[in-house]
Amino acid sequence: MKYKLNKTHSNSENLLEVEPYKSFLGLCKSHHTQSNYHQDLRVLKLFLDKTGLAPHTAQSQDLARFVGQLAKPGQTPAGKPRSAYSTRTLKRILASTRSFYKYLASVRHITNDPTAVFHNLAVRSPQRNPRPLAPKDREALVRGLQTSDLEGQKICLTVLLGFHCGLRVSEIANLKVRDLDVDQGLVTVIGKGDKERSVPMTEALKQLLDQYLKACKADGPYLFPSPRDRQKPSHIRYLENWVKKAAQWAKFENPNELTVHVLRHSFGTQLAESGASVYEIRDLMGHSSIMVSENYVKLASTKARQAHGRAFGAGQAVNALNLGALFGIEAVLKRHRARTRND
Repeated sequence: MKYKLNKTHSNSENLLEVEPYKSFLGLCKSHHTQSNYHQDLRVLKLFLDKTGLAPHTAQSQDLARFVGQLAKPGQTPAGKPRSAYSTRTLKRILASTRSFYKYLASVRHITNDPTAVFHNLAVRSPQRNPRPLAPKDREALVRGLQTSDLEGQKICLTVLLGFHCGLRVSEIANLKVRDLDVDQGLVTVIGKGDKERSVPMTEALKQLLDQYLKACKADGPYLFPSPRDRQKPSHIRYLENWVKKAAQWAKFENPNELTVHVLRHSFGTQLAESGASVYEIRDLMGHSSIMVSENYVKLASTKARQAHGRAFGAGQAVNALNLGALFGIEAVLKRHRARTRND
């Protein structure tokens, strides 16, 4: 069966416009994921155009050459020079390409999936430890929050949803008011792999949410609606800028280095420092593998640092300030354990 293109989009640089693939993604992927697919499939389309191929005529050897070109300096879809894609970006582009071709195969636009060649490629990302904020920076960040106006409350809520609940930036952006149960003190999100999880709120977050929801008089479904369309979520770019503003309030030396993901790492580390098990960290952070959760436990372990201190005369108190109690993370963990037992 021939590959079918909507006539209107037959020359489009966006393979998402191939119908009904776009409609399919709209049903099963978040707005953020669709945006990533758009960027990644533009890269694939650039390769196909340069090699004179249509999506349905590409073979396994062609996509093997595609991967080879991604690993070398080249050109962006916008026509600008680029360096070789990082391992992380390369893996994401391959995942988007694989999804696109699997869909074409499932609706029988193609008979063989050329991305099967990807299984023979060893594309490995370097294993990195989480990079949380240092204890003094975590304290400075929270103490520096300003809630005097609505804009400040948005900034503070973004910080606390990342740091006190461990939410990803896309999860915060797509958070709906109905997902927030202030009375029960729970935030419910749909994370990666369409997995639903509920995270208890700290008292600070509950109070701020109650204050914000009364002041903003939400007229749309999202907690942070887009300034252009109240029925759509804010772009993640706004959220990242908000946490950088909070870093400026805290007088961080490099405020631009603070991201929502750093806050998420800090949440996981804080949990581990408060005695959470790898299973509890997995459930609260929505990890797909317990191996990811183990990194936080290893990072929070103070035994090696205490041994180094005894050997070289460094300070004995690795973390004299009980930040878990200060920020309410220990209370979050306690409530999670109580809910788990009741379930």
